Amino acid sequence: MKKYLALLLAMVLTLALCACASAQVQQTEPAKQEDAESALPQEQPESEEQEVESSGKMVTVNGFTYDDTAFHAEDAANRTIHVSYGGGSLCTSPMALAYFLGYYEAEGLDVEIISVESDKEALASGKIDATGGFLASWLPAISNGVGFTFTTGIHTGCGSVVVLADSDIQSYQDCVGATIAVSGGFGSGVHNYGMRSVIHEGLSVEDFKWINFDASLGLEVLKKGDAQILVAADQMVQKWIDDGSVRRIHSNTFDEDFKDEPCCVFGLSSAFIENNPICAEKMTRAVYRACLWVDQNDENKYEAVQMLADNYGFNVNPDYAVKLMKLWKFGVSNAQCEMCLENSVDEYVAAGIIDASADLEHLKTVAWKAFDLSSVDAEFAS
Repeated sequence: MKKYLALLLAMVLTLALCACASAQVQQTEPAKQEDAESALPQEQPESEEQEVESSGKMVTVNGFTYDDTAFHAEDAANRTIHVSYGGGSLCTSPMALAYFLGYYEAEGLDVEIISVESDKEALASGKIDATGGFLASWLPAISNGVGFTFTTGIHTGCGSVVVLADSDIQSYQDCVGATIAVSGGFGSGVHNYGMRSVIHEGLSVEDFKWINFDASLGLEVLKKGDAQILVAADQMVQKWIDDGSVRRIHSNTFDEDFKDEPCCVFGLSSAFIENNPICAEKMTRAVYRACLWVDQNDENKYEAVQMLADNYGFNVNPDYAVKLMKLWKFGVSNAQCEMCLENSVDEYVAAGIIDASADLEHLKTVAWKAFDLSSVDAEFAS
């Protein structure tokens, strides 16, 4: 009996030991798995930039690298952006051409081109987000509180000072006290350019009488003697130059001190740029791309004129329109824009267009926003 009990006890102890061993193996097996995994080479944490790229936030579209999540979070990326263009101007046509060429769409933007009576009023009311025109007319408006910031120059040139072909006047110096007629009204880009051209001859705007004339009167304002000098856009006066009726005495297309400055600029509501910085850069790139496309060759210029004819009833003779466009350099560098801004602000103060007490450095800051457009230049470099 004692032997039987001893044998039974031994068997129980043996089974218990086996059960403990089995339990120990089951408990320690996951730990071994962890140890095995920890022994494997671990993927090193990526840099912040790498993490953004791997998560798909950073994308490159048409040479522009940006945070795609931030772009889609902007209000303007989720609505229609309104650009003002009336259809009658070659000067600012790249704003519309960018639409017809699909450049806005390629940037992921929904853009509508609309016509308004007053760009400045439409901008202030929020009816439009972007527009363009003479830098000479926008700078005084900005100094008076209009929230507009230009972001690229559209082209150089496009304004001329002319006299009758048989006039003895060769310069302003020859006719101090004469009457100068300007198109577009007082405070227009043409008027302000005319005053700058007077200052460049070392004279004062007060040395002359200034009148506004209706463009429909054409040459009559000179022929009737109502004025001795006329300041107007090239689109108006070039045909009179071609037929020998008038001749230039000054031009921001050809004069050495003006020919590299942007005449017309593209810009956006200052609030738009602040609230939609990526969309603002995309808009600028699209318009600048259209400028360079126009400048690339005559074929593109003729195509541009046809687009304007098809969509706006633009009825200017194509050969005349292309001749005008060849006078100007479409696509103006940031350096040229900054030079023009510096020159214009100082001279507008001298002309009394901008109040001398204004904070001029602040004005320059709010008037101009530079974006890196080098990748767009590279597209057209070859």
